[in-house]
Parts: sequence; structure tokens; C-alpha cells
Amino acid sequence: MKTIIITTSLLLSGLFLNAQQIDLARNAQFVKSMDEINNGKGVLKYSDIQGNPFYKKGFSEAKIGDTGSTLPVRYNLYKDVFELLNNNDIYTLPKESSFSKFVFASTNEKFILTNDDEGFAGYFQVLVDGKNKLLKKMAVKFSPEVPAQNTLVAGIPAKFENQRPIYFIKTEDNIIKITKKSEDLLNALPADKKETAKDFIKTKKIKFNQELDLIALANFLNN
Repeated sequence: MKTIIITTSLLLSGLFLNAQQIDLARNAQFVKSMDEINNGKGVLKYSDIQGNPFYKKGFSEAKIGDTGSTLPVRYNLYKDVFELLNNNDIYTLPKESSFSKFVFASTNEKFILTNDDEGFAGYFQVLVDGKNKLLKKMAVKFSPEVPAQNTLVAGIPAKFENQRPIYFIKTEDNIIKITKKSEDLLNALPADKKETAKDFIKTKKIKFNQELDLIALANFLNN
């Protein structure tokens, strides 16, 4: 994959950027992206693979960083990157502070760049904002084709598969991975939140595998 530098004038072509966005793009290093994957035996186009590697199909206008304007982007879950459409070319936006926040204009869905509890830098959807953020980590796995062993057993085509989401509570001090055990979360919370959170979980019968319950818990922690 070839790395190139896009000048401000190239980024401006086909896009109407205000002064803030010009500052955002200037001197940034972009990698041209292709809708294909090298599976070791050859190159497969996304269109030849079952499933969808993106958060949503197509490009959608999104506010990038703290700028006031929008650009057409998409979230590639398989690569865990945001991609920018410029004319007919697609570029991967670098994982750096200038591109650490995306808010889709039509849905107000927000994604931020941060580290998980194992130090992996990636994009997370913000389900609840505030001092105690509820973050959702989504991913797509690529499974290569499994050829048919004989005429009686059908082969399995290459496919993209959505993985089970992982949830995190991001406090002002750390990021806590949500597990099935409430104790894992409670032990990681600040001292002034532990007892009240424990009572809330018990009273409301919070289930840690239910997104709506986790949203309710995060909202409670922010009160």
C-alpha cells in the first residue's frame, strides 16, 4: 500500500472546506485505501466477500475533530479506521489527535479515538458522554474461503463477520472493560461511586450483556 502526501490544494478539489478544515488537513499524511484485502493467496475485492466490513454502507457527512464543517467519511470496522472520500479516491485518515473525533451529521453518532484497557488505540462509539463515558467497541473479522474437500461437501466462501461488541466505562482516570461480573466494574470505580453503583445495579437488576442497561448505568454514574 503506497503512502502519499496530499497537499491542501488536492484535498480542496471537490470539497468545500472552511479555514478550520484547511488547518486540519495541512501537512497530514494520508494513505490511499482500496476496497480489497490480500488473503495470502491473492487479492479479494470487498464486493466478492460476503458480509459488510463497514459500520454503514457508503459515505456519510461527519464533523471531524472540533471543526464546524463536515466531510464524507465511513468507518471501516475491519481495519478500524475512518476513510475519507475525495472525488473518486478513498484515503485512510491517520490515527492522531486531529482525527480523534467523528460525529455523523444525520444521526449525531459520535466516535472517539482512545486506548482500551490493554493499551490498544482504536475508535469507540460514545453511547453516553460525560465524566463517565460508555464506549462501545465494534469489530469485523475476515474469514478466508474454505475450498470444498470433495463434491459432497460444499466449500465456505470468504466473509466478513461482525464480532460481539465490547463495552467500556471511561472515567477521568482510566478505562474499564465491562465483563459479566459486576465486581470487576465496581472495584475499578472511584471510591465515592462504588456503593451507590452497587445499589443501583442491584435495585435496577442491571444486566451487563444488555446495552440499554449499560446506558442506564452510565447515566446514573454521571449524576
